[in-house]
Amino acid sequence: MKIHICNIGPPDIFDRKSDIIFGLLHALESLGHNASVGSNIFDPSSINIVIGSDLICGGDNVMNFLKKASIEYVVYEVENFNGQTINYRKDFPLGNYKQFLENAKFILTPYKYNLPKLSEVVGGEKVHYCKWGFHEKMINTQFCRNQNTEFEALFFGLVKGTRLRKLQKLQSVFGKSIKVINEKIPFSSREYFISRSNLGLSLSYGATDDFVNPFRIYHMVANGLPVLSDHEIDHDNYLDICFNSNFDTLLENIKVHPANFSELRNRCESNKLASNLKPYF
Repeated sequence: MKIHICNIGPPDIFDRKSDIIFGLLHALESLGHNASVGSNIFDPSSINIVIGSDLICGGDNVMNFLKKASIEYVVYEVENFNGQTINYRKDFPLGNYKQFLENAKFILTPYKYNLPKLSEVVGGEKVHYCKWGFHEKMINTQFCRNQNTEFEALFFGLVKGTRLRKLQKLQSVFGKSIKVINEKIPFSSREYFISRSNLGLSLSYGATDDFVNPFRIYHMVANGLPVLSDHEIDHDNYLDICFNSNFDTLLENIKVHPANFSELRNRCESNKLASNLKPYF
């Protein structure tokens, strides 16, 4: 099967969604599919997997083009849809988004949270849960985890909501040994800092944090980095491969370096992304 993974958005969005894009690519190729990747480009000869459907819906011209060109596509929804908006965004083009969903071949999401509201739009038969997972190509073979590290813990992602206060607290306790890669720092530096850190962090950002982002967690664990987290909601059991606690305990765990990571890494590697995708492609 010819499958084209189409990411919608500017270059920095492509970089920050690269774990998703290339995770899908490698998993689909391992299933024997002829898979390709593009940015803001659809392939009329392929089934297109669209990442970033919330960004495409703001443009009426693109919506009309897809309809007239009979582009076949699947929506891979990795954002938060509560039935009214994506990621609690104001002035979201809900009508266009619903139309985009309705015209899709089907919809996949790695979050159980999204299932009810997506199903209300298009019916449950078109919406499927596809849990994120591990693929061998997630492992960066250039990492050397045996070398001396520079940082106690690493966080990468958007610094929003309660994350700002938490990171300030972490840096007040541990100083420069806490490394933060936010949206202002080149994403390409991430791999270096993963290789030079003892621990990874997955921090809740507060009241609108309705599920756990698995993409950064799987990337870190696959590359030998134990992850400390402080999430309260996890319907998908992504925290099964983390050391999850409240934030105060997380602070203490940085000092003691939790043991038994090998068990969590084995659990990560046993949840195969290709197996989760196989029923749909």
